[in-house]
Amino acid sequence: MSELGTRLKTAREEKGYSLDELQKLTKIQKRYLTAIEEGDFSRLPGEFYGRAFVKSYSEAVGLNPDMIFEEHRDELPQPKREPVELPPRVNRSKTKAVANKSKAGSLLPTLVAVLFIIAIGLAIWLFRQGDTDNSAGVPREDQQGSPQIEITDNDVNNENNGNNEADLDNTDGEDNNDEPNEGNEEEANEQEANEEDEQSLTFQESSGNTYTYSLSGTDDFEISMEFSGDSWLMITDSDGEELHQQSHTDGDEFSVDVTGESEITFNMGNSRTAEIYVNGELLEYESNDHRQYVIIQHEES
Repeated sequence: MSELGTRLKTAREEKGYSLDELQKLTKIQKRYLTAIEEGDFSRLPGEFYGRAFVKSYSEAVGLNPDMIFEEHRDELPQPKREPVELPPRVNRSKTKAVANKSKAGSLLPTLVAVLFIIAIGLAIWLFRQGDTDNSAGVPREDQQGSPQIEITDNDVNNENNGNNEADLDNTDGEDNNDEPNEGNEEEANEQEANEEDEQSLTFQESSGNTYTYSLSGTDDFEISMEFSGDSWLMITDSDGEELHQQSHTDGDEFSVDVTGESEITFNMGNSRTAEIYVNGELLEYESNDHRQYVIIQHEES
């Protein structure tokens, strides 16, 4: 056992923590905690994460991580910038959620089409307005100063009779429009029901480098991730059971369907190179911490 491992183990025992209790507190698996106490950093998922695990262990047992790094510099592994050899990728999801990162480009053609239709409608309306001005039977030449046409009493009477018949027709049409439209009412109820089922993914609270989010408004719970650089990841369910553990690199993608789970925990070695999507919606990190724990609590609708 190394001097660093002895010091950490002594501090843990003074706190009265067992390895199982420390595992729940730090979200680091028990076998990795044992490897740190024995000074065998080769059993960790990679040297890149050795210092991160020691930091979390030190904070949990009340030691200053900076002092530990300074006093035991020679014992700690030094990260090397070498390609990470990844184990075979595991994809346990039923379907892969595809996130739409940008909708602005797809909306532009639709907007242009709508403006074009509006312009055509306006042109038709102006054309009909011109026809309405001449609906009384007066030639366009007369409106421009041509000799007036003599109108007899019979013409006036015929026009009045025609207006009365038109008024009666309009009255019948208004009575028909007063009847309730059951189809529109059903559509409004359906739209209101859809709005009530809309998914909500919101930040709740933080404690140290642990950040908790709430998922509600949906029964589905599907996780997908995309990586733009090196990052170690472990996912556990509400019982602490491991669902996924792997080192990822640029271009990796991972997805898993956890519908039915009430809580999922992400132990992230490098959150800046990993994006989390929940049912296709991108999770906005509350913190820009390099290493952090993300907990998503699911409230079924």
